[in-house]
Amino acid sequence: MRQKYTRQQGQYLAFIHYYSKIHGRPPAEADMQQYFKVTPPSVHQMVLTL
Repeated sequence: MRQKYTRQQGQYLAFIHYYSKIHGRPPAEADMQQYFKVTPPSVHQMVLTL
């Protein structure tokens, strides 16, 4: 069964995918924090959730 993601989770997954394609490495949590304008704990929790 295919797992469904929330819209926000999908945005993070898309960011990780395209960032990796462009830079040749996955983004650091700090990169996601800057892009989504959220706190470090928010990014870390999303990474754990994904």
